[in-house]
Amino acid sequence: MKLFDLRINPIIKQIDEMLVKNEEILNGKLKYMCLVGGFSQSHYLQFKLKQHYESKYTFVIPQRPVLSVIEGAAQLARTAPFITSRIVKYTYGTGAGWPTERAQSHPKISEDHINKHKYISDINNKEYVDGCFNVFVNKDEEVKVGQMIEMSYSPRSKNNKNAYVPIYRSEKIDPGVTTECKCLGNVNVPFPEDFDNMKDSFYARFYFGETMIRVTVTIKGKEYVEKEEEIRYDFTQFLNILD
Repeated sequence: MKLFDLRINPIIKQIDEMLVKNEEILNGKLKYMCLVGGFSQSHYLQFKLKQHYESKYTFVIPQRPVLSVIEGAAQLARTAPFITSRIVKYTYGTGAGWPTERAQSHPKISEDHINKHKYISDINNKEYVDGCFNVFVNKDEEVKVGQMIEMSYSPRSKNNKNAYVPIYRSEKIDPGVTTECKCLGNVNVPFPEDFDNMKDSFYARFYFGETMIRVTVTIKGKEYVEKEEEIRYDFTQFLNILD
């Protein structure tokens, strides 16, 4: 059986690591372990897992564990409230220009970045720093299905004709700048004719919790304009599965 242990021991190790990592979230919630997929039919695997965990959790083993994977995927798509929240794997946000004072106060924004990316807005004659990271949600945070986060933005120049919002993700918490982050796309919306660069703002909204992140830009002028970008994203696990 030692030959099988070469495969089974790493599985148990990874489960242990996930339980420790999410101990605070799972505390008092995790009662069952369900074995699905082809390998779960192995009686020796079942024996080893029960030997390691049965004192803490009840094991659920379907009669047809391979088909359970397919059926579960179908139920996930068909039943809207099947999952109520997720833990995101990355930090998500947008690129933005910050007032120099704000950029200087951020511990992860260097003086070198500030000096290379600062500019003067011709709208208010104030100094800003480009390439800053506006965080909408940090990695390892929980997001509810349908949760929306909104931030307001202002044009950086009188000559801007569009609302341009680049969307980024990072493996760091609150990275400060976008230079080492992955650009996932952008939303680019023309301003209405009566948009006042001096007075009006536009809004970026992130909708979390579904299998896709939905990012929209909204401009309020004569018309209500909203366009969106959908982004596939990674999450570490489901939370709050219905009992």
